[in-house]
Formats: sequence, structure tokens, C-alpha cells
Amino acid sequence: MTLTLLMLSGAIESRFGYSESLDHISVLQEVQAESAAREISSYVANIEAGIQDVAKMPWGRIGYGDDQRRIEFQRLLKAVPAITELQVVDGTGREELHVSRSARARVGSGAMIDEPALAEVQQPDGVRHGRTFFRDGELPTTRFSAFDGEGAVVATVDLRLLSEVTARLSSTGRSLAYIVDAGGLLIAHPQPTHVLGRRDLSSSEAFNRAARGAGDGSHVRGMSTLDFDGQPVITTATKVPGTGWLVFMEQPRSEALKPAWATLTRTLLLVALGGAAALMLSVEFGRRMAAPIVALRRVTAQVADGQLEATIPPQREDEVGDLAADFNRMISRLRDLYASLEAKVAERTAQLSAARDGAERANAAKTRFLAAASHDLRQPMHSISLLLGVLQTRLDHPEHLALADKIQSSVATMESLFGNLLDISKLDAGAMQAHVEDVELGWLLHRLEQTWAPQAAEKGLRLRVRACHFVVRGDAALLERITGNLVANAIRYTRTGGVLVGCRRRGDQVELQVWDSGPGIEPRYREAIFEEFFRIEAPGTSAEKGLGLGLSIVQRCVHMLGYSLIVSSRVGYGTLFRLVMPLAPASAASHRASPRQAASQQALEGRFIVVVDDEGMNAHALVDALHACRCHVVAAAGCDEALAELQQHLRVPDLIVTDYQLGGGRDGFEVISRLRQHYDDDIAALMVTANTDASLQPRASAANTRLLHKPIGLQRLLEAMQSSLAP
Repeated sequence: MTLTLLMLSGAIESRFGYSESLDHISVLQEVQAESAAREISSYVANIEAGIQDVAKMPWGRIGYGDDQRRIEFQRLLKAVPAITELQVVDGTGREELHVSRSARARVGSGAMIDEPALAEVQQPDGVRHGRTFFRDGELPTTRFSAFDGEGAVVATVDLRLLSEVTARLSSTGRSLAYIVDAGGLLIAHPQPTHVLGRRDLSSSEAFNRAARGAGDGSHVRGMSTLDFDGQPVITTATKVPGTGWLVFMEQPRSEALKPAWATLTRTLLLVALGGAAALMLSVEFGRRMAAPIVALRRVTAQVADGQLEATIPPQREDEVGDLAADFNRMISRLRDLYASLEAKVAERTAQLSAARDGAERANAAKTRFLAAASHDLRQPMHSISLLLGVLQTRLDHPEHLALADKIQSSVATMESLFGNLLDISKLDAGAMQAHVEDVELGWLLHRLEQTWAPQAAEKGLRLRVRACHFVVRGDAALLERITGNLVANAIRYTRTGGVLVGCRRRGDQVELQVWDSGPGIEPRYREAIFEEFFRIEAPGTSAEKGLGLGLSIVQRCVHMLGYSLIVSSRVGYGTLFRLVMPLAPASAASHRASPRQAASQQALEGRFIVVVDDEGMNAHALVDALHACRCHVVAAAGCDEALAELQQHLRVPDLIVTDYQLGGGRDGFEVISRLRQHYDDDIAALMVTANTDASLQPRASAANTRLLHKPIGLQRLLEAMQSSLAP
């Protein structure tokens, strides 16, 4: 309380000290400004009197000719150093006589003076003041004129002598004096550079307040303004009588704050001394009164660190001693509970360890199963796709072709279900890796239309795919999985209308858009649709619901490729999925021919192709398809068999098509390497595999070999072969 009162008293005293200092500075500035105004007014009056005396002489009479006037003007120039030139002008402002300190006198030049208004003086005792200007570009100057009976005598007055007045006033303390004319132009300042800089103060706060508040011979004091450097100052202004000029006195506001700072410093010193004394006393009393509590706190900290053997020795018989005894009993109880808890934790840890080992074994078994299932399931699916492709090329009857198309649709559905289950498991295990390369969207969109148009037609929907020729960076298999799941999802939930797929370029990116006219997605489901096994039960949708994994796989694949997926939907109108992908740097704007166009230009007819696959069904299906394309084919189950078969042919193969995993621990890379060495030629090569190991793509790129992942439709496989054979 005492410290608060002391601080309050110091603050009040500082405030009063600042006010008194401000009043003292204002009064002093007022006296100085008035003294300077009187001195300047007297100085100007002497100049005016000299001009009037010369103008009143009876010029034009006998004895008062031009020679006498020049002599009188020369005398006035010597008597008044501030006057630099004298001119006689007629009533219109034309010069009749000119006398200067620095030039010879001239008579009757007839030149117009700069300020014709100075010739309009009509009062015998009146003196007219002209505007302020800078002679020779740097000397502050003004003009006075007096009526001489016919015209006027105009005197050019050098204002530099006013700077002596401001310098004398500024020499005491930290005060600063300067003078401005009626228009706000600085005409005198202790620092000549400010005057030479032609500072215009007409917009300054100090000039405007002084011009409004100062009447003739009056003043405005104690203004808080800013100086030329933007520092706070206390300013007083006084008007110079008869001129319109203003004399300003400035002093830094810090001068007025000195008494307040001194008072505040003393107060703070007293507060600091009092606080130090109070702190010392409080420490001493606290040490005496809080020693038992400190001991209790020390033991509490030990218990918190797990040292349950710590106890508080009894020191006194009072409330603190009773608290120490209760605390010791609590520590004893904690020791008993801790021992029991340790036994339970050990037992539970053993159980959890056994459960963890079982989970790890189950996870390892799951991983092995997925690896085997991925390969073993993709092989027959690949065979079925190839055989269906061959079958469709051999069927002519429309009913048979329609039946084959239905089988193809069922196979595609089965591929989707198996693929979803295997893909979501591999994504969970982190076993799927992206193989980033340039992917032609024209091929991808054609695959979408070929795969999903029959499913859309079965529901009475129309799948429209707008062709485009953009090339993006991505993984072809993952992109096909993403777009296929989006289109399948759109078809599944659309009752009437159709699905539209197209692309739009956005700068250096491409948006692949999937529109549908389905029921739309409510805002509350916008995030949930990407969760596993989540399905929206919409009336009228397809009976084949799927597993609810499609969009979950889409989102994970999108994140793996670094793309972004945006969902827009209106309930009752439809949904739009936008997949944003980067354009390929070297071919972003190219319009390359689609795989179908390349197939028509570079047919496989007459090509010599080596097929190596230890799966007989796959090999026979591919050989039949190549024979249908009129290719010359050599098929083998391994490398040695292929070399033996090729001994019967003199022609170098045009293309090697091999599976990755072959019997006896061999692989397709060995086949490609040995055949190229045998023929000493870089034969084009294409490798197909059901293995999704991420290390295969770098090895294939290093071996100049194209890699495809099973299952692969016949049309896509033929397109890949044509692309590999292209120059």
C-alpha cells in the first residue's frame, strides 16, 4: 500500500512538473519571439522609411533629374546594406531607371518588372510588399515599393540578414528560431541549407495553427508539433507586424520532460530501496516460518521421483507436525500399493508380449499371403484377359460376340473386386510403390471407355469420354486404378442420365474430371466416402454394391502420387470429382498420336517376336493373338529353350516379350540380357509381371525395357508392343 501511494505521488508530481516546465518554456519562447518580431519589424521599418524618403523627393523638377536620382539611390544603397537594387517604374510596371550594387545603372530600358503589381501603389505614405523569391537560385529576397508621385520606386531587399536574428536567438540553450513568409516559405533559419532547400511549410501543422491563431502583433504559444526531422517539439509563433511574416521558436519536448523524469527517477529509486528492504525482511521471516513446509516440499519431490523410502522426521508438535505424520502414513500406503501394482504390471506385460508376438506372426503370415495371392491371382486373371481377347477376334456371330462381351464385363468386375482387396491390403502394409513415368491420357481415357462403357450400357446409362492428348507424370497402373474406381463409383450410384469424363488444362497442370448425374453427396458424407467399407445406401442404385473400398484406394493412391482430389456435389443433381495432375515437362503440350493411331501406322504384321513365359496358358494365348496379327512367333518356357528354338532361324528377333518370374529361379532380365548378347544387338524388350516390387521399375529402366503389370488386356498389350517397336 505504501509503495502504491509513493508511486501515485511520484506520478502526480511528475505530471505537475511537466506542466510547469511546459509553461516556463512557452513564456520564455513568447518573450524571445516577440523580441525578434519587434527587431525584425524595426529593421523592415527602417528599410521602408529609406525607400519612402527617396520616393517623396520632387523628381522631375529643376535640380532633380535622373543624375540626381541615381546619386540618391547610390546613397540609399550604402545606407541600407539589405537593399541590393532600386528601380523606378511607371504606372504599368515598365522600368525607367535601374540602379544596382553589381551592375551599371541603366535608364529607360522599358522592360517589365517581374511583379507589375508593385507599380500599383497609390498612397504617398504607403509601402507595398512583394512576394518572396530566391535571387540567383539561392538568395532569399523580396521587394518593397513606394509611390513617387507618378510611378513607384521598387527596392529589392536581401533577406539573408534575418538569419543573424534567428542565429542569435538559437545560440542560447536548445532553442531554435526560424522565420517564414505569409505563404509558408522558409526565409530565415540558423542552418542556411534549410533556406537554400526552399522549404515550403504551408502544409505543416505549426504554420497552419499559427496562421489561424496569430493576429497582428499577437502570438500562439505552447504548440506541440514536429520539427523538420519529425521529432516532437514545443513551438511558439509570433507575427511580425506589417509584414505577414511569422517568427517561430522551437524547443525539444524532452526539455520540458526533464523535471518530470527527474521526479520519476527519484520516486523509482525510493520504491526500489523500499522494495529491497521489504524483500530482505520477507526472506528472513519466510525462512523462519516456512522451514517445515520446505522440508515437506523436499520429501514430496522425492516421492514424486519414485523414492518411496523418504520420510519426514518429526520436528514440532503443531498442525505442521500433524501434517508431516499424515504424509508419512500416506507414503507407507503408497509403498504397499506400488509393490502390488508392480506385480500386476509384470503379469499384464507378459500377456501383452505374448499377444504382440502373436499379432506379429499373424501380420507376417498376412504379408506372405498377400505376396502369394497378388502373384497367383493376377496370373489366371491375365490369362483370362488374353484368352477373351483372342476369342473375341475369332467370333463372328453377333450373339457369340455379345456373350463374350458379357464374360469380359464379368471378368472386369472380378478383377475390380480382387484388385481392390489386394490393393487396400498392400497399401496398408506399405508394399505398393509408385513407378513415375510419362503417361498419355489419351490411352488412359480409351481404356476407361473400353472397360466401363458396357457396364454403363447395362444400367441404361451413357458413358461419354472426351478424348485429349495431354501427357502427365504418374504411374500408369495407379492412374488406371484411380480413374477406374472413380468411373465405377459414378456408374454404380447413377440412376438416370450418364457419366462424363474429360480433361482441362490449368497452367502447368491438368484436371481429369468425372461428372455424373447421380443423387449427389450430402455435405455430412463428403469426408466419410473415403473411409474403408463405407457405402451410401441410395435408393435405385445398382444391386452390385461392391465392398466400399474404391474411394479409399483412390485417396491413398492420390496421396502416393502427390496429386490432389477435389469433390463438388449438389444433392439431387450430381457429383464432380477433379483429379489434378502435373503435366510432363518435355511433352506437356504435345499432341502425340494415341496408341490406336500408332497401331494403325506401325502394324505388327510380319514382325519376328520371341515370347518367353513358363505359364503355358499365358504363352499360348499370346501366341494365338500374335498369329492373328500375322506375326512370326517363337515361344519358350525359359531362356535356354528360347535360344535353342532361335538356332533354327537366321532372322534377328524384332521384340522380346517375357514374363518376369520364370521357373528354376530365373527371371526375364536374364532372358533379355542373354538374347541381346547372343545377337549383339539392342533388341526391343517388353516385360510383364504380376510382381509389384518397387525395385523392378528402376531395373527395367536401366535395361532399356518397358515394364507392364498384370492383368493386362490384349488390346493394351498389343499397343505396348507396337509402342516398343516404334523408332
